[in-house]
Amino acid sequence: MTQEKMENRLKDIPKPEPMPPAAQEMLRLTLLNAKRSSRVGLLLIVLPGLVVLVFFFQNAFNTFPGLTRWFAHEATLIPMPLRAILLFLFLAGFPFIALVINMLAITYYRYNPLRREVTVIVKMKWNNILVAVFGCALATFYILHLLADTLLGK
Repeated sequence: MTQEKMENRLKDIPKPEPMPPAAQEMLRLTLLNAKRSSRVGLLLIVLPGLVVLVFFFQNAFNTFPGLTRWFAHEATLIPMPLRAILLFLFLAGFPFIALVINMLAITYYRYNPLRREVTVIVKMKWNNILVAVFGCALATFYILHLLADTLLGK
């Protein structure tokens, strides 16, 4: 190919056009900023974690602390099914909420209507990632414990 043919061919190629401003809209979904969500998530994990730790020590050392008496006996006017639901929401729901809050704080979503695609961006905020992992682990631990108790008939 000669130089002239190459130049003519390059002149015939259409120039790329930038995307219109409407297509560059960015949808950012954040519930809380990263710092605040890690603190809230940590609180939502520590409270159920302490209850699980108290139950663990109670079973390991055969003690009967007064804190867990509310869960085990008729020390309250709340009926047992409602108490079980509240305990489940506290021990599995709070860590799951911490997981969701922290994932929303570190992920951003971009929507391109021309291409009809969504791009997910995850910021590497280690505090939020650790809170999300521990929240997921605590919720999973409690749910698997419930499944094991149900299957073993205890």
